[in-house]
Amino acid sequence: MSSTRFNSIKSLVVSRYKLLAFVLAGLGSVGVSAQDNYVTAGTAYSLDNNQVMYRELYTGLDENKSVRVDYVSPEGKTFASKTLVYSGEPFQPMFNFEDQRDKEYTSAQFEGARLVLTHGIHGEQNQKTIMDNAKIVIDAGFDSYIQLNWDKLVAGKRLKYDFAVVNRLSIVKLEIRKIKASESPVYDADYGREWIYFQITPAKKIASLFSAPINLAYDPNGKYLMRFLGRSNLDDDKGAPLDVRIEYEYMN
Repeated sequence: MSSTRFNSIKSLVVSRYKLLAFVLAGLGSVGVSAQDNYVTAGTAYSLDNNQVMYRELYTGLDENKSVRVDYVSPEGKTFASKTLVYSGEPFQPMFNFEDQRDKEYTSAQFEGARLVLTHGIHGEQNQKTIMDNAKIVIDAGFDSYIQLNWDKLVAGKRLKYDFAVVNRLSIVKLEIRKIKASESPVYDADYGREWIYFQITPAKKIASLFSAPINLAYDPNGKYLMRFLGRSNLDDDKGAPLDVRIEYEYMN
């Protein structure tokens, strides 16, 4: 990869990962330390009672073009982790994810021209190979996809894209659009008045009957993702789907 190409990817990724130091101070001493060199943090809250469910902590992009994400309980124990590798299109990071609670494993890896999706629990794994994958958005790559298409989205254009749902070994078509602040469930009149709000829904109306939208809030000054509301990539402690509100924090 050319240095120009790498720097373009790095500028998209690194801009997300600037940590507010006080976040670590509240995580406890188990499994988390300043030596981990985290550079951003997200705090996930329950939609039912507004209690903290977990925190996700990101390291910076290293010399191998990778980022580690640790998922930490309110008590400070790391219970899951993910490694993202940005070696190709910025919206297509390869990744490996492991959840220690139920030994769940998911990954998306490029093997030549093939995209191989893997999912398993308790050591049993299933795979699916996707050949037509040039435009598929993978995992945290949705943030880079928004950045790459920022001007179109802010101007009001609706964009449809394919997204890899790795734990189901499937590809779904989603639609993202800008919405008014008053239409967004993550809008707060007292904070984030200047934010830009997006909503992601299934592109097919039939599918939308069974799936709640994902709502996002971005600070246009730097295009930082500030708030997420929707289905988490984690299950709860009983293995059930988890809907959360995630607040992201950055250091300038």
